[in-house]
Amino acid sequence: MSATHDVSGPATVTVPQSRPWRHILNSWRAEIGVGLGLIFLIVLFSAIAPNFASSGNASSILRQVSVTAIVAVGMTMVIIAGEIDLSVGASVGLAGTLFALLVVQHNVPMVLSFVCVLIVSAIIGLFIGSLRVIWGIPSFITTIGLLSALRGIAFLISNSLTIGPLPASLPTLWFGAVLGVPIPILLMIAVALAGWVTLGRTRFGRHLYALGGNPVTASRYGIPVPRMRLYVFVIVQCLAAVGGVLYVARLNGGSATVGELLELDVIAAVIVGGTSLSGGVGRMIGTMLGVLFVAVLRNGMVLLGVDPIVFMIAQGFVIILAVWWGMLHRTGWNAE
Repeated sequence: MSATHDVSGPATVTVPQSRPWRHILNSWRAEIGVGLGLIFLIVLFSAIAPNFASSGNASSILRQVSVTAIVAVGMTMVIIAGEIDLSVGASVGLAGTLFALLVVQHNVPMVLSFVCVLIVSAIIGLFIGSLRVIWGIPSFITTIGLLSALRGIAFLISNSLTIGPLPASLPTLWFGAVLGVPIPILLMIAVALAGWVTLGRTRFGRHLYALGGNPVTASRYGIPVPRMRLYVFVIVQCLAAVGGVLYVARLNGGSATVGELLELDVIAAVIVGGTSLSGGVGRMIGTMLGVLFVAVLRNGMVLLGVDPIVFMIAQGFVIILAVWWGMLHRTGWNAE
């Protein structure tokens, strides 16, 4: 008489795997959110704001937002690195004023003047970075001081006057077009693409995320943390210089008042686009969507005749909501 034995192996427990698309949605939550918000604003203002949906208005929005977008590329890198630069608006004003001063009053060729402005901007970036790296002074403190100092220098060297007019060829930089596309928009696209490649396809970008995530660990793995901090401040200051020259081309003159409160638009765009103020998180596409979101919000309100003060209030609450949303994301309020 034989006994029948169960020769099957131990029971296999199947653990359900999370669906990959949910992870993708979670990782792109900020960009998807601001993208949907942008679409909502476009649909809303197209319905209620006169002339909003015209091609001329769309081109005007993109042209006007070009400087903000260019500076925001550098600011994205700064914030991903765990730093911040509140002086970029004043840097734009100083760069434009210095450029106009060299060209108009000292007859320096425009190309050479632009190179000089870039050098000065790079020195400002090195100064901010050096205070952070060598003496450990938080970039928030340094740049809020420079916000006042650089603006004051711009007023000093210009005697509080607008310097102009500039050579007739310079306004082409703002009002000209290549193959029907305005030059400022082309510059914005080129800088944004360069920033996207830098963050997503280079060792510098990988090191930047690691620095913002945990600078101590990044240093232990051989990442040159001090040098990286210097680089990001130089980059954002040089991009501010480009923005300053673009404003000079637009206004046909250099003024110390140019760029006032630009830092708020830039930081708002970067934060709304999903870059974390804690560092280590952010994408260039999110920043560009944030730039467009803020620009469309302002443009729609202007066309509706809303008081600019109301826009300032709305922009402040948008920043608060964006930071709050990012905190929820980081603390684990994710879809399962």
